[in-house]
Amino acid sequence: MLMLLVLLYAINNVHSSCPSGWELVREGECRGRAVNSASLYYDELADNAVAKCQALQANPLIIHDSEHQSYWASKRASSSSSLTCNTATKRWVWANGSSLDFKPSSSNYDKELDAERNAGCAWFIYDSSGHWSQRCGHSTNGFDIWCTSLMEKPDMKECDNFNNDSEDSACYQIGTTAKNWQDAQIACRNYGADLASIHNIQENSFIRRLAVSKGTVNGVFLGATLSGKGTGFGWIDGTEWDYENFYPGFPIDGLGDCLSMDTLGVNGQWMNMDCSSKLAVACVRQQNTSYVDECSAGPWKEGQIIYSPGYPYDATLPCDYFLTVDAGKRVEVKIQLLEANTCCDHLILTDSYLAGNIVAKV
Repeated sequence: MLMLLVLLYAINNVHSSCPSGWELVREGECRGRAVNSASLYYDELADNAVAKCQALQANPLIIHDSEHQSYWASKRASSSSSLTCNTATKRWVWANGSSLDFKPSSSNYDKELDAERNAGCAWFIYDSSGHWSQRCGHSTNGFDIWCTSLMEKPDMKECDNFNNDSEDSACYQIGTTAKNWQDAQIACRNYGADLASIHNIQENSFIRRLAVSKGTVNGVFLGATLSGKGTGFGWIDGTEWDYENFYPGFPIDGLGDCLSMDTLGVNGQWMNMDCSSKLAVACVRQQNTSYVDECSAGPWKEGQIIYSPGYPYDATLPCDYFLTVDAGKRVEVKIQLLEANTCCDHLILTDSYLAGNIVAKV
């Protein structure tokens, strides 16, 4: 039996959730430059950094560990930090109120960091070595202002930006046109949801009416497929196939392995179609959904997409995924989306459980 081990240091946060031009670095944290080479006064530097970042709903440059230090040192010289004075203790603290709990090696910061704070002074990263430098007074220099932000999770007790079907406590959304059915799955996951499964006429009617209200009258993909399900359809979320609403004569053998709903017709009837078709997507999630950091053991079936646990809101847990097939067959894996934190994520594919050959490392 051939086995493929997928070791995934999990992706974080919603695809493209960072502000334009910013970088997703770790644990859902986005970092980017707010001001490029501005002439700023030393005695106003920290306040300027705070104000510029707050305008972007972000925090200024703050360093709490060696990863922070290494990252900011890799940026160009004269990056403004947000160290400010605690007037009670006369010691330096970060502008968000957090303590100065990390310092570089003693040779890599000015000695004033260990002394009482001097009025009208500012701290910044001086060069690519990451040296923390202090300057004082009302004179200017060129500085970059960098900011960080954490993308908020929606309140899963409510439907947030989804539409609420009060009768079944489910939250629905109609997404934009997907390139194909697998792309539709990814589109829903980027909402923190799944392609919709339907279990009664009320759910079916709600999705059709919602689609029409969004101007989507050319049909939507639903979350069912023939792949790996034998001769009948099955919901990819694993829920019971306890309701169906096919047009008479459907599904038609050979027409396609993916399920869609006709949203133009008043009854929202279903048909099977080619999975490579372009179609809008119907997504669903339950209220009170919690995203548990827990690796799934499978088993994995043909056509399923494997996501990092908690994707897209939080996915910091490394996981091993074992994909098995019968002897003489091969496993085919397609990476649909790898949104990696630059600090620490990677994906390793090997061809056995232990002592296997590395097939790919990305």
